[in-house]
Amino acid sequence: MDERKPEKRIRIWVMTHKPVTVSLPSVYVPLQVGKALHEDLGYTGDDTGDNISALNIYYGELTGQYWVAKQKMDTDYTGLCHYRRYFLNQENHIMEGSEYLDLLQHHDVILPRAISFPKSYYEVYQESHNIHDLDAVGDAIRTMNPQLYEVFSEVVNGHEVHSSNMFVASSELFREYTDWLFSVFEMAKENINPEAYDTYHRRVYGFLSEQLNFVWIRWKGLGICEVPCGITQEKAETLEVKEMLKREIARGGAQCGIRALELFRAQIEKRPDIMLPASDLSGEMEDLFRVIYILAREQENKRENCMLWLSSRLDDLLCHYRLIRTIRKKMQSGTATQEEVQYYRDAKVSSDMEEQIDQMGAQIG
Repeated sequence: MDERKPEKRIRIWVMTHKPVTVSLPSVYVPLQVGKALHEDLGYTGDDTGDNISALNIYYGELTGQYWVAKQKMDTDYTGLCHYRRYFLNQENHIMEGSEYLDLLQHHDVILPRAISFPKSYYEVYQESHNIHDLDAVGDAIRTMNPQLYEVFSEVVNGHEVHSSNMFVASSELFREYTDWLFSVFEMAKENINPEAYDTYHRRVYGFLSEQLNFVWIRWKGLGICEVPCGITQEKAETLEVKEMLKREIARGGAQCGIRALELFRAQIEKRPDIMLPASDLSGEMEDLFRVIYILAREQENKRENCMLWLSSRLDDLLCHYRLIRTIRKKMQSGTATQEEVQYYRDAKVSSDMEEQIDQMGAQIG
């Protein structure tokens, strides 16, 4: 008689608001969050049954977590990841279902590897968001359980962060944590006003929850396994901004650089996260900003040697800027080749570009 125990079942929900472009093992199931507010992507949505899909503008991917917790779970383990952020194995590949199950034989929860900051999490949150909201969450936890508040205080004043709202645990623990999380928010929301924020910061509950997972885990005394995470593609909003800027420059005209700069600044104001390294995998955004800033200055000053003489393609201008920056530094140190010096002369580099490159060098120095 075969007395082997049946294989444990696991499902990892991929929280997404954009098409998933990476090929995934069968253990992963895309879940469109905020589906009640957006065009159907063809995935299972968080807008059926007991749901808060219409509150996605305040909760971000947590509307998906809420929906999952309210379903009749047919797996032993449940997890969350994002459409461009996944747990990785030792070979830096997206983890398979069997690899999760192996880890969960010895650990209660799988979390992203902690990031250490020189400042406390409380200080880091204060720099990017309204610290009043984190205090409101702390007050709610203290009201619910003064001893749990001590754990909350230790975690938020610590220097390690488990970010991204990603975790894998037994389905029972998944539901228990989700119920606790939303009970905290239900009490705290009386002192939180998302309507006062811009579109980005309005997802306040998604930001607040990132450390609450670890607070709850510490309180429960659960054993964790920290696993590295990998980002498989640039943030969709970052790509959209890049395409908008490319189209604006391609339109040409004596004001295209000025228009593009205004557009860039408006987008950064709405979505400051598009400039973060985790959003901009190619590392282009900062240099794109400099290119557009230089072009705007050239057009404002009506320079005859404006960059547009070279190309109206933003990708070309980016390559040109980077090359000129490298050559200018080498010229200043006396290491530029004759060919590089000739390219620099032929490029008709404006004083606006030279000034920007020198200022950047001074800041780095």
